Amino acid sequence: MVSVSPAPIETDEQSVLTMERLALREQAAQPLLNSGWTLLYSGLTPLRASVTLLDPSESLQISLQIPIGEVDKDWDLWLEACNRQLSAPLRQWLESQGIEQTTLSRLTGAEQGGEETLKISNMLQVARWLQSPIEAIEALAESNGSQLVLHLAGLGTNS
Repeated sequence: MVSVSPAPIETDEQSVLTMERLALREQAAQPLLNSGWTLLYSGLTPLRASVTLLDPSESLQISLQIPIGEVDKDWDLWLEACNRQLSAPLRQWLESQGIEQTTLSRLTGAEQGGEETLKISNMLQVARWLQSPIEAIEALAESNGSQLVLHLAGLGTNS
């Protein structure tokens, strides 16, 4: 005989909180979607609302996880390299920041043989490039009594 327990009944308060978190998830993702990023995944579990976006060049991925339940939990923002090739806007921004052309060629894979992976140190530059959307997400988290925790993952062996 298999025993099956019923799903927990969600209270009106929990339903309202869940709907608020879903709205925050959509609000946080919108600036990136408006900039040409692609929605890869949007999820909801009893513990969190999440969204994962991919930049137009398919070189970067952002995942945001907003907890549901306790208001004082951290929001997690993952910024991950998923391709050695950098997007044109990121390349131009890095160039404007004074990254020398030889380093830029290695980072973008334009220079054969000397290809450099997107290490954590490179991902710090990427985070600066995405400063405006990250600040907007951080402001949303803070206005909801939470803090934003930024996680960086590069492609190097130590990332």
